[in-house]
This record gives sequence, C-alpha cells and structure tokens, in this order.
Amino acid sequence: MSSQAAGYLLHKPGLIVLAAVLVFAAWNNQAPIVLLMALFLSAALVAKAWSRWCLFGVTCRRTLSECRVFPGEKVTLSLHLVNRKPLPLPWIQVEDRLPAELAKSGAGGKSAPVRRSTALLGYRSVRWTYPMECPARGYYPFGPIEMRSGDIFGLYSRSLALPTDDCVIVYPRIFPVARVPIPSVQPMGNARSDTCLFQDPTRAVGVRNYRPGDGLRHIHWKASARSQALQVKVFESTTTFKIALFLGVDSFHCEGAFRTDAFELGISTVASIAHDVIDQGGPAGLFVNTRLADSGHPVSIPPSGDRGQLAQILEALAKATPSWKESFAAFLEAERRNLPAGTTLVFALSSAADGLLPLLRSLKESGHKVLVLLIGDQGTTPLMDGIPWLNVRGPNDLLGT
Repeated sequence: MSSQAAGYLLHKPGLIVLAAVLVFAAWNNQAPIVLLMALFLSAALVAKAWSRWCLFGVTCRRTLSECRVFPGEKVTLSLHLVNRKPLPLPWIQVEDRLPAELAKSGAGGKSAPVRRSTALLGYRSVRWTYPMECPARGYYPFGPIEMRSGDIFGLYSRSLALPTDDCVIVYPRIFPVARVPIPSVQPMGNARSDTCLFQDPTRAVGVRNYRPGDGLRHIHWKASARSQALQVKVFESTTTFKIALFLGVDSFHCEGAFRTDAFELGISTVASIAHDVIDQGGPAGLFVNTRLADSGHPVSIPPSGDRGQLAQILEALAKATPSWKESFAAFLEAERRNLPAGTTLVFALSSAADGLLPLLRSLKESGHKVLVLLIGDQGTTPLMDGIPWLNVRGPNDLLGT
C-alpha cells in the first residue's frame, strides 16, 4: 500500500513549515494568517487521516465465468467492489489489468488496463461485468487489481495492488479425424480396423451360417433355434491405439523465421488425434520440446486412458510456445527410454533435421510403429521408405477431403 500527496506543502516537511508559520503569526498577533493556517492544517490533518483509513475494509474480487474455453468462445468477467466499514469513499478508482489479447482495448503489449470509478458509501458494494472474446489458443494470465482512493478534498490518495493468480486457458481447435493411418502393434482393442487379422470376441456385429471348423463357443444358440440351422457370431475386427504424440517445435523454424500458422495447425492436429484416440477409449500421451508459458518446462505426459488425460493434453498444448530449450532430436532421444513397449509413435513436424532420421529408423527397428505427419504446405517429400507419412496442409487432410 502506498500514499501520495497532491502537493509539496502536504508532505511532512511542508506541514512543519506551515505549523511554524502558524506559531510565528500567533506570536505576532496576526489573526488572519493564524486563521488561514489553522484551517489549512486542520483540513490537511483530516484529509490525511481519511486517506489513511480509506482502503481498510475495502475488497475487490475478480470472477470469471469460465477459465478454460475453446477459440471463439466468450468469457464473462465480473469485478465486485465492497466497502466493509462505515467510512464512505467519496471516490475510488479500480484498475484491472487484462491480457491484451482478451481486452477489446488491448492493441498490443502484455496487458491492457480497464479502469472503473465510483463513489461508495459505508457498507455498500458495486459490481461491474463485461464480456471478453477468446480469439486464439493460448495461456492468458491476468495482472493485479489496483485500487486507488483518498479523502473528500483530494489532498491525499492511497493505492493498493491486489495480486491474483487468475488466468484463462484457451484450448486449441479440434478438427474431426477420419483419415489418419495410425498403425498399431496390438491385435485387439477399441478402434475399428479393416485390415486387422484378429477379431474382438467382445464385439459381435451379426451372425452367419455355420461352417466346418467354426468353434462351438461362437455359436449363437438363440439365433440357431429361430432359424432351425446353426448360426455363428460374427465379430468386429479391432485394434488398440496406445499412442505417444510428439510435436517438434524447432521443426517449424525455417530460414530464420518461425512458421506460426503451421505451428498452430500442428498443435490442432495433435489435439484432434488425441481427442479421437481417447474418445475411442485408447490411451494417449503427449511430448513437446517447448517452453510452457507458465513454467518454462517441456511437455512430457505418458500415455494413459484416465478420464482427465484429454484435459491435461489440451491444457499443455494451450500453454505451448514457439521457444524451446533443446532440439527435438535430443528431446526424443531422452524421452524414448520412458516409452512403454508397444506404443505407436506419431510425429507432427514441419521439417526433419538430419539427426532425426536415424532416430526414427531406430525406433521402427526396435518394434515401435511410427507415423510422421508433415505439417504445412512446404512441398516436402516423404522422409524415408518404410515409414508411413501424411502431409497435413489443413483440417480437410485429416478427413481425406
């Protein structure tokens, strides 16, 4: 909490000088000067006491309708100012520092101030509400709330900054996925497959006539009784996706410039695949060699099928930044030791460094299934023979349209 006086004479040295003038004028029987100095000093002392206590018992609380949203959605912000004492506030100014990307007045910079002023009687409150648009993915922390008030004469003012930890996390866009050829090493599971040689006995999709060699445990006895002929259950071919999604941030840096549009497309592509896999009941993980906006650490989320796994992945992608600490090849080399056996690896890259190609080949030879997604319209040819790849230039490439 800090205080400020309106002029030099209202500071302590100035008041001492005015008091000395008052004493000197009284000693010389100068009644007009004594009266003037007495009125001024009395007003200054009353104003200073009023200013000292003006912000005691005053609270201002910020509330957000949502803390986690998708691009294009709106968040309603409310400021609730309360005066919890009998002393009235002839004026009070509240300054709320919002992320510039969310504030309508924020044309640039890290934060944009929104100011509100009012007068507040004792034991009264006021509430301000205004909407904010969330146009793009990101992590948006809010600045402190600063209150400023003072006495009725405007001679002294006092300010107080209230630090907060409020933030809005805007998830990446989610696209429908239908044409991503994700390979799997597991023969049975939750995702439908047209090429799998195994059938999942937990998923019956119909019946057919009995053929010599069919197992008795697959006979549908009720259907056989109705049709007066042996009927055998037909099962759906499925496969399990246990996926580790890798996003190489430094691969989007080309010729001294960072390809922001391709980077955002890569983040949305990874988020869409994670959403599709987890929606089908499969485990998914995320690994990104970025510096998170809040902690500065890279992303390392092992594959899991927990209920909160998708929210954790989307939140990490929302906080991903274009900066990185180590190259993607070094990051992958360190993380590959923690990958569970049988994990399918999906890489989202804009370009491949020379040191990355031997790593991909080594992962394939060690038994992992590998898929490379080339993000952006850079006219890149396939990385190597034997590894499936898909060029993603836009959301339609995930649908095959």
